[in-house]
Amino acid sequence: METKIVVGEAQSDPDRHLQTMLIRAHRWTRALAAGTSLAEVARAEGCSEAFLRTRSKLAFLSPKIQAAILDGTQPPDCTLTKLVRLPLPLDWQAQERALGV
Repeated sequence: METKIVVGEAQSDPDRHLQTMLIRAHRWTRALAAGTSLAEVARAEGCSEAFLRTRSKLAFLSPKIQAAILDGTQPPDCTLTKLVRLPLPLDWQAQERALGV
């Protein structure tokens, strides 16, 4: 469980782990789009297929959310744990509303 204490304005520090996962998710989806199987990508990355499935959805976040993650301005509660567990809609505006971006 992740907990962040916010003092003053609600602005995050860059979440390096989340940034790395976002970048990896794009790499995985490119490999899958090129025809590499999920099992092959998982083997090459040294992780399980379930791990890939839950985190590859980061590549489908709205451009606004992705930009906020990369520049560290996402809401403090916009964590990898939340993004992996939350059933986010495909609609980008609905994603932004759900995450407060």
